[in-house]
Amino acid sequence: MTEPATATSAQQRAAEHGAPDGAHHPSPTGWLAFSALAWLLVALLFYRTAFTGAEGDYNLVLASLLLPLVVQASLVAGAAVGLWSTLALGRRKAWADHGAGRWAVGIGAGLLTGTLASGAVLLAYGMSARAVGVVAIAMGASGALGGALGAVRPARILAAGLTAALAVLVFLNVMALFSTPLLDAFGGGDTAADRYEANGLLAGSLAVIAGLIAGFLAYTRLRRAAKRAGDSPSWPVYLAAGAAAGIMLSVAELAVRLGVAQLLALASADITADAEILDFIAASRRNTGLVVLFVGAITAIVAYGRTLPKPTRD
Repeated sequence: MTEPATATSAQQRAAEHGAPDGAHHPSPTGWLAFSALAWLLVALLFYRTAFTGAEGDYNLVLASLLLPLVVQASLVAGAAVGLWSTLALGRRKAWADHGAGRWAVGIGAGLLTGTLASGAVLLAYGMSARAVGVVAIAMGASGALGGALGAVRPARILAAGLTAALAVLVFLNVMALFSTPLLDAFGGGDTAADRYEANGLLAGSLAVIAGLIAGFLAYTRLRRAAKRAGDSPSWPVYLAAGAAAGIMLSVAELAVRLGVAQLLALASADITADAEILDFIAASRRNTGLVVLFVGAITAIVAYGRTLPKPTRD
């Protein structure tokens, strides 16, 4: 007589975690954490090799310019590891699945991820010890912040949002490698006005595409999780999942701004012009986060709406 109740409880738990009912199936959040850590490693390797051997204000500006790359990667990795840790430990220990225990596990896992990653930054050359310390602290803080996000529930919404956020980071950074030909394609000329206009068009177009990617992937991941759990989430669930990637980009910007301000404060000469350029890039980055948030949410809702049964005429 107790078997149906047990089965129902297991299904509800699987629906909450966004994982298959069977204990022997591989955890989707485990693969997500692995992928996020792999991207963090790529970001760290690029950051490590970007600097020249000589210390100076140039490398401080370069460190400020590249800081969003490692901070965003650290936050997403911290959130993915935090999510996986809270789910894995929560299945074994009841205290890790509820309340303060879950938050402690998530923040601890994210902080550990950011701390280990920041250790790699300490090997970077071409920056002063104080500058390296600023970057390391920013990464540790973003990892802990991501770990806190990893404790947010429902877990399947977060898993869908993290999948979308990771894809958006990869897309935007790969596109950045081709910024020069892309700017030329968008009409970047020889004058500053032409380049400014082309940069705005390019940034806006990439942000919209990133939002479409985020919304579609979040919808797809969430729909698959719902099928495994055997339920049908309502539209606000898809809305939250589609907006999650943009929210994560916006949250990461807080750590980026604090880190950039500290790095520029270490400059020994007047770098007002460089600071203005960095402010312009930061504004573009914030706009991208907002566009990804709204376009991702709308895309997920539209994708969900297309699955609804069409009304029939009598």
